[in-house]
Amino acid sequence: MTTFLPATNHDQMTSSSFEERFPLRDSNAIQALAANLKRLRRERGLTQQQLSAQTGIDQAAISLIENGRSNPTVLMLESLAGTFGVRLVDLLESHPERARR
Repeated sequence: MTTFLPATNHDQMTSSSFEERFPLRDSNAIQALAANLKRLRRERGLTQQQLSAQTGIDQAAISLIENGRSNPTVLMLESLAGTFGVRLVDLLESHPERARR
């Protein structure tokens, strides 16, 4: 007789879709962070990999943040703000005038 064990979290993660594991966050702060991070990185001519090397944050995590699919830690936000020479709150502020450019 074969016994089947219940699915583990690992089994559930490998069988779920990207969208299920990394949902688009419905948060104004997360969307502002995504736009600001991408803008700051591009203004400085950095790739995600280069930003990763400067901050110690994995490139995949940076991609998820820039796409509004991550809820980064305060430590990550502090590292990003420090790298760009901005205040942490500046990363979370919405700038609608910049979106219209």
